[in-house]
Formats: sequence, C-alpha cells, structure tokens
Amino acid sequence: MKAGDKFTVEINSVGMDGEGVARVEGFVVFIPKTLLGEQAVVEITQVKKSFAFAKVIKLLKASEARIQPPCDLCFKCGGCEMLHISYEAQLEIKRNTVKNCIDRECGIDCFVDDTVASPDVYNYRNKVQLPISRQNGKAVGGYFAPNTHIVVPSSVCGEKGKCVLNANGIQGVVDIFLKWLDESNISVYEEKSRSGLVRHLVVRKIGEKYSICIVINGDSLPHYKTLIDKLKKADYEFSLYVSVNKKNTNVILGDKTVCLYGENSITGEALGVRFGVSVLSFMQINDKVRDMIYTRVGKIIEENDISNVIDAYSGIGIMSNIFAKYAKNVYAIEIVEDAVKDGIALAKANGNADKIKFICGDCARELPPLISTLDKSLVVLDPPRKGCDLRVLESLLKAKPTEIIYISCNPATLARDVKFLLNDYEIQSVTPYDMFPHTKHIETMICLKRK
Repeated sequence: MKAGDKFTVEINSVGMDGEGVARVEGFVVFIPKTLLGEQAVVEITQVKKSFAFAKVIKLLKASEARIQPPCDLCFKCGGCEMLHISYEAQLEIKRNTVKNCIDRECGIDCFVDDTVASPDVYNYRNKVQLPISRQNGKAVGGYFAPNTHIVVPSSVCGEKGKCVLNANGIQGVVDIFLKWLDESNISVYEEKSRSGLVRHLVVRKIGEKYSICIVINGDSLPHYKTLIDKLKKADYEFSLYVSVNKKNTNVILGDKTVCLYGENSITGEALGVRFGVSVLSFMQINDKVRDMIYTRVGKIIEENDISNVIDAYSGIGIMSNIFAKYAKNVYAIEIVEDAVKDGIALAKANGNADKIKFICGDCARELPPLISTLDKSLVVLDPPRKGCDLRVLESLLKAKPTEIIYISCNPATLARDVKFLLNDYEIQSVTPYDMFPHTKHIETMICLKRK
C-alpha cells in the first residue's frame, strides 16, 4: 500500500476523532468525513507502519445519518468535524467514544449513559480564538483547515457570512476588526518569516458583553482608538485588550496582557453566582451545558448529604461558590496565588466567605492531610485536557475521600486516570455531555465511590 492507491471500502467502525475506519490489506485506514456502514472509493494519502489515512473520491453508499450541512465549508474548515451528521447520530457516536475509551483502558464492560444533548446545537460557542492572515490582500480570520495553518475565513462560512456555531454577535466584532486592520494598514503575522504584528483575535461573549483581545508580535498596537470608536458606533458593550506574544510558539496568548479600554475583567453569572472573567480566565465554552453539569453535581451533594466538598483545580472558585449552595463546607485548592486572592474576593462578593476555605498549594500535597480531618467528603476534579498529575491520583488513593466526581473534556486521559483509581473505587455512573455540538469533542462526568 502506498499514497495514491485507490480502494473501494466499507466503514466498519468509528475512530476517536469521529472519522470512519476501514480495513484494507491488513491495514487500518482512517477516512475523515465518513460514517459507519458507508461504502466509498478512497485514495490513500499517508501510510504508516500498520495504519493509513485516506480521502473519499466517491461516496457509493451513504448512511441514513448523513445530512446536508448548513455550512458549505464544513469539509474545509477545521471548526466542526460533525456538521454533516444528524444530531442524534452525533450523540450516539460520542457515547460510544467514551465507552470504548473506558472499556479498552480499564478492561471492563462499562455502562455509559446516553449523551446529554446541548439545549443549543447552533450559536452556542461563547469564545473564539482566530488566527489572522491576509488572503488576496485582505485581512481574514477563521479556523485552520485540517492539518494545515491555512485560515478558512469565518466571514464566508455558514449562513449570512458567519459561523453557525459561534454565539450571535461575535462575527460582527470579527468583521469590524478585520475592516479596521485593512483601513489602518496594519501588518499581520507570517509564521515562516516570524514577521508582522497581529497574530490572533480572541473574542469572548459574556451575557451581552464582549471581551476582545488582540494578540500581537510587538510591544504596542497602533490606531487602536479608531477600533474602539468603530465598536462603540456599532453599539457593542466591550472591553479591549492587547496581549504581547513574540515567541515562536503555538500558544496563543502571551505573558503580558494590557487593558486598552473598559474593565480588567467582565462580570458574568452562572447559576446565581456572579464572577469576573479576565482574558486569561478559563470558562466552559457552552454556558447552558456547563450549568447542567454543575447543577447535577449540586444535586449529588444534596441527595447524598455530603458535608465537605473539595474543589481541586479550583481556579478563582466559580464552582466552589456553586457547590456552597449545597454543601456545609467547601475547600478550594489552587496553586496560583493570584487566583486564590481573586477567589477569596469572589466568595465574599457572593456571601460565601464563611463556607469556602481557600488553600493555596499543590493538590498532591494538600489533599491527604485535608481529607484526613474530614468526615464525609467529595472531591471534584476538573483538570485540563492532559488529565490529572499522577501525584494527585496517588494522593487521592492515600486520602480516601468518600466519593470522587471527575469532569473531563478528554475521554482518553479520563479513562487512563480512572483506571488508576479502580482498585479502591467503583464507578457509579458515566455521563457524556455534549458541550461541543458538531465537533469531535465531548465532556464527560464520572462518579466514583469508595469500595
């Protein structure tokens, strides 16, 4: 088998990224944008030792789950891998992805709940991070085409020139920004030469307010007051920031961020908890699904009469304040000192200063002595995509909390970490939540109880 070879195949399974999988001449072949049961003529694009990649030349038999996507660029843009699949089928694909990861990693036949659907399947994404480039002399912003650094302009996506996944209003900000770039004759960053000023535009919508951050390869942004005037004229309520990033890296934001207009943080609300969101703050991308997950955790605390809740990786304590509505005591562990300071102020502002204790330190070190002093305890883990540090998992086994709730956006690292805990804990439930409709990503919540 070599690149350029053509084969007629039938898709007999689905891969981790939602792509179709076929078997040809002993090779596993991954074929993006194909569905289970479909037949197609494919062309091999890349060959590895025991597997290969291919693209569809002709679709011979289509799945009943295949639909006409509402965006003509969905096969070119890397922002929505599943837009051509019916929503019901997407939910089942994601449930199976979670189950397969857990079964394979843990060596069990795990029952996984049906994927909880998002209340909004379009216009749910409250934040975009768009690389900026020039095409045909015009500034453009959008997502990279798959496996490239070629920008697919969001202004030509979907209906009426806007991405169908982004929250209403975001594309308007993007369009004003791009027009301002052209009118101001400001250069954009080029990766090969590492020259040019503007690298990314990051826009987050919080309620009806917008946090707008321009990432630059330089020390200052010229003509930004003109941009402020244009956004004001368009009647946007916003704060404008600039982030300096001169490094040759895929990390978007730089180490230095300056507020050019508005407030250092924008006030938001989740389940009655008011909080401030800075440019660097992490927030879930789908507000309604976030609230569904946090409400579920609150009900578990309430129904099981949990007195002590430990919010590991607590950040500024948004979840801690939500959990304080249900638990007698909440312990928020965070290693970043500034986040702890912000968390203390947030708890006070929400009337929870007497219920939340903030601990500045490493979870691996702080968990065992804390849990040893508590009666009935629940630890909530919501780590980054890479999963939990091994030392944190070891500390959990040493500390032996009554229950653990693990929330993750990466089924592979979630399954790996859960396997480590299964000697002392048993799975009570596994529930996928569709935080990211029309993409390959899935949020999962696993509840574990000490044996």
